[in-house]
Parts: sequence; structure tokens; C-alpha cells
Amino acid sequence: MVVKKEFLACSMLLFLCMLTAGCWDRRELQERNFVLAVAIDMADAGCQPGVKAGQVPGVNRTETFFQPHGAKRYRLSLQLLKLQADGESKDNTKTYVISNTGESMLEMIRDMLGQSSKSLWFEHLQVIIISEAVLKQTGLSEVLDFFIRDSEIRSRVKLYVTSGQARPFLEYTPPSKEIGGMYLADISRLHTRNIHVAGARTDLGFTSQYLDNNADPVLPRIELADKIVKLGGIAVFKKDQFVGYADEYAVAGMKMIAGTEKSAIVTIPCPDDPEHQVVFELYRHDTRLQPHVDGDNIYFTLDINMYGNIGELQEDNKAQNTMDPQYLRKLEVAFADEIKRTVFYAQQVLQKQMRVDGVGTFARKMRAYEPDVWEKVKDQWDETYARIPLIVSVNVYIENVGSHQ
Repeated sequence: MVVKKEFLACSMLLFLCMLTAGCWDRRELQERNFVLAVAIDMADAGCQPGVKAGQVPGVNRTETFFQPHGAKRYRLSLQLLKLQADGESKDNTKTYVISNTGESMLEMIRDMLGQSSKSLWFEHLQVIIISEAVLKQTGLSEVLDFFIRDSEIRSRVKLYVTSGQARPFLEYTPPSKEIGGMYLADISRLHTRNIHVAGARTDLGFTSQYLDNNADPVLPRIELADKIVKLGGIAVFKKDQFVGYADEYAVAGMKMIAGTEKSAIVTIPCPDDPEHQVVFELYRHDTRLQPHVDGDNIYFTLDINMYGNIGELQEDNKAQNTMDPQYLRKLEVAFADEIKRTVFYAQQVLQKQMRVDGVGTFARKMRAYEPDVWEKVKDQWDETYARIPLIVSVNVYIENVGSHQ
């Protein structure tokens, strides 16, 4: 009898599972418009109050709507994926772009449904590109608030800043014929091998954390010229306010301080032939940034040990020189001096000139190693950080000279 009841119970459970199987909110792929990239520019009307409806100067009528509150501040552009069968399209474009103007990102997106026959799907969003003009008018927090709140948008979305208009990036067709949004996002994925690109801790999730904790985020800078896209340098922020740009040399030093580079190229003039260059290729490193407290004084030490090989040598008689231990030692010292110069350059630009603790590198170390002191200085960290000395020690070890002498 007990066995029969258990059998009936199991049968009922199986029957109920069949009724509840499947996705209740299922939609076919062809019923969705996948948003791959977002561009945020200033609307041509700027921030003039009272521009609420009708034709926005310089903007198509389809790119605006009656707006009872606020101003036509932003032009939001979305790159959408074309879903088509192989050979269906005669052109090579795999995406298309729609735009709208307004102030609320969510309101603009919902109004764009008037330009689309399908719902807009943001779960595959790859990159958000923000124009410098926007950041000069408002804070980063205001621009990103919708994207941080929306549950569809993932935290690994890449964030870029450009000095010009952002929309042309969405209309750009890569020479490789890759999908535009995915191509733009993938550029930064090689940041561990390109010391000029800041890719670590610069996505939407990390930027949201920095903004919540009043830290100083940095975002990669992207530019488009002559149909060529280039990523390099950083846009620097004080809390959520745009400060300016730091060049690729400062990015290299910042990454050396933080220890986020997995590979790097360091060039110096040849010791015996300054008109030519010798190149060190980093394979691995041991980087330690640590705070020290001496009474009321705080200072940091940075100890860097780099291991690699000679990647390129343009000097004459290189076969003889690279077999000479004394010559290699001379190169190691010269490379170490160059790395120190790179670190101090980044310190001068970020700490002394911009007074920005990029991605909170020094603050995190202070909080981890000296928590009691951190509690005392965290409210005045901006002023304290600007005065903190940095003592740098660098050792370079050349382990190989290449496969050809």
C-alpha cells in the first residue's frame, strides 16, 4: 500500500513537471533586435532649456519626440544586429544604427520602439562609447545610471571615451568584416599585451563600483580617423567628473605601478649606438606596491622585478654583444632606468598634475595594509594622496637573447 502511494506521488510530480516545463517568456531570435553598441553624444540643441518638442536643429524628425519635461540634451544611438540568412543581403553590413534625442536614456530607448518592429534586447550589449562633449556637460554617474540599473545589461560591457562624435563608431565597418560592436569590444581584450591600453578594471561593473565608493575611474580613449579605429591613452575622472586625457606613456607607467601588465615592450637607445634601439620583451614580473607609515608621514614603496628577453636589437655587432654578460648587464640597468622614468612620468601626470588615484590603486593598498590609518585619512584622501612620496626600485633580468644570435 505504501509503495502504491509513493508511486502515485511520483507520478503526480512528473505530471506537474511536464506542465511547468519550458520558458514562460520565450521569444524567437527573429522577434528581437539585439543591441550591440551604444553611442552617447550631445544633441545639436545642447542643454538649452525649453527645447522640448518638434524639430531639434540638425536632427531628423524621426530622432526626436515631444518631451514635456527637461531639455533635448543627448543624442542616443544604438547599433542593432541584422538577422538574415546567408547570401540574403547584397551589402557587407551586418548592423544598422538608429538614434533619438532627449534627456532620459530610458525614455529615448522606449521611444525608439517607434523606429523598430521588434523589441530592443540589451543582454548582448558589448560596448558603450561616450563623447567628450557629454562628459564636459555632466557627470559620468548621470550618463551611466540607466545602464547600471537595468538588469538586462551585463557588468562586463566595455566603456570608451572619444574626443569627437560617438555615433560614427557605430556606423564603422571593420576591414575584417566582423560585427561592429563585437569588434570594438574585442580591441580592449588584448590590453594585457598592449601596455598603451588600459583595459583592466575599466568595464561597466568596475566603473560602477568606483563611482559608488567615490573612487577615481579611468576609461580607455578611442579615436576614429581616416576609417581607422585606434584605442590608446585614457580618459581620467575625479570621482565622476571628467578631468582630461593621459597619454599612452602615462598608461604604461600606471599599469607598471598597478602590476596589471602581463606583457610589455620597453625600448631604449642602444648603449653603444644611440641612433638605434634595443627592445626588452617582458614575460613575467613581480610587482609589489606597499604603503608605510612613520608617525604622521605616509609613503609608498614600489618594488618591480621584470623577467624577459631581447626582442629586438638594431645595433651593429649584435651577435658579439649579446653573448657578453657585461653588455647584457649594461642593458638590464638601462632598461631598469627606463622603467623608473615611465613610472615617475605616470606619477607626475596622475598624482601631481591631475591629482587622481587612477582606479584607486593606492587607496586599495592603504586600506589593505594599514586599515587603522586608512580610517583616519580616508575622508581627506584626495589631499593626502597628492603629497605621498613614491620610492621605486626596479630590477630587470634578461633571460634570453632570442633564437638567433
